[in-house]
Amino acid sequence: MERRKFLMLFGVGTLASYLPVAIAACSSLFKVDEAFGQSDGAVVAGTIADLDNAGQLYQDNTSIGSIAVIRSPDNPQKLLAVDPTCTHQGCTVDWDGDKKQFKCPCHGAKFSANGKVLKGPASSPLGTYKAKIQGNSVIVSKN
Repeated sequence: MERRKFLMLFGVGTLASYLPVAIAACSSLFKVDEAFGQSDGAVVAGTIADLDNAGQLYQDNTSIGSIAVIRSPDNPQKLLAVDPTCTHQGCTVDWDGDKKQFKCPCHGAKFSANGKVLKGPASSPLGTYKAKIQGNSVIVSKN
């Protein structure tokens, strides 16, 4: 084989080996941040299987803050995501699936599934996020 032909085939082979990487980088499957039309702020909170097994997903210290995700008690096809930091004094609230509410273990505040105050001493609702299912993942983004 001639040297020139070898170098040409080697170059074409090298370029072809980068093609799958380039396609993957442009694929919507890898652009989690654009799941909500944003260039930043979307995170994978977990999988649908994890959500269904545990009844909630909890992620601490993500790029958008702490996240708790549950299925809506009124419509299990809809996901609700809140910041689980109690607005009273910053304790982390727990999801009570039986009573369908978040409870603060520190001072007894209670919040609805969508973060509204049901019982004080907290007077402000929990922060909320957008949540959706993409493939097998639960994606959460700032409102």
